Amino acid sequence: MLLLRKILIPLFFIINSVFTLEVTENTVDRGTISLNVGDVTIKPGAYWAIINNAVSAFVGKLDVQQGAGLYIASTSPLIALQVTLTSLLNTINNDGIIVFDSRASLTAATYNLVGLSFTNTGSMFLAGSGILPSTMALTAASWTNSGLIVFSQNQRNSGNVELGAALGTITNDGQICLVNEVYAQKTRINGNGCITATQDSTIYISNSILSIANTQSFYLADSRSSIVAQAVSGTQIFNVYGFGNGNKIGMTLPLLGYAFPSLPAVDYKTGTGTLTLRNLLVTQQFNIGPGYDPALFKIVTDDGAGIPSTVLGSVQYNGPVPARALPAACQIECRQIPDSP
Repeated sequence: MLLLRKILIPLFFIINSVFTLEVTENTVDRGTISLNVGDVTIKPGAYWAIINNAVSAFVGKLDVQQGAGLYIASTSPLIALQVTLTSLLNTINNDGIIVFDSRASLTAATYNLVGLSFTNTGSMFLAGSGILPSTMALTAASWTNSGLIVFSQNQRNSGNVELGAALGTITNDGQICLVNEVYAQKTRINGNGCITATQDSTIYISNSILSIANTQSFYLADSRSSIVAQAVSGTQIFNVYGFGNGNKIGMTLPLLGYAFPSLPAVDYKTGTGTLTLRNLLVTQQFNIGPGYDPALFKIVTDDGAGIPSTVLGSVQYNGPVPARALPAACQIECRQIPDSP
């Protein structure tokens, strides 16, 4: 088996070096095409637009260089995009702009990019209609973002966004935006970036045992967004910005306190800005910042699609968001999905 592996891996790289595609000028392809061309590199100043190609399966590495663009879009309600890169030996690198846009489709989009590594320093947009649950997964074992990634649907459903290999580690030093989406965290998160929920989106900390850097921020950008953490007591505190105006913070058990000794279900420390949610012996803590009036907290249910619906497992603040400076990464604009050329 070891001998076979020593033969096959060099053979893979030899074959891939022969079959490559370099895009050096603006190119638009419409209808069915094959991407069985090996490595794909889009050079600075050029873009490649692929319109109404139902299945775009990359078989080699994907490299979109600075000032370059890759656009894969459907303009038909009958064509839902499937964009894949499933080889564990290839890399995905974006220093330019990547757009996968299936918002026009009446069926589910599938964006499943695995690869050996994923690196984004540019802008990346993955969009679907939301009529049916879409697959939006960037699950390379080595995962780094220092740019902008936007996951967007026209409406929310039970589909989840997945980032990184399960139980692994991602590094986010940029901005990740959710629009009508649910991000289901299944990895450790390093870096000093931001994950922003807007327009009926939820950040779901589905494995709260895995460490999340205290320099990573979660931003609830409007009144319809929420964050929910798995109900497992731990020592880490999640940094949450933008809490107020009726959005929600919760966990996956109903909020219940103790009468004796007095341990309330919702406990806010004005001195530290820490919000503690409790189900008897199980607690989760969130750093929401100073300035909140405890009288305006209300226990509610977060019943959004794609997350465990826990009756009376969340809290909302029925007042404006107190003044607090946003981290730089959270100030990066969650831009609209660009039109394809």
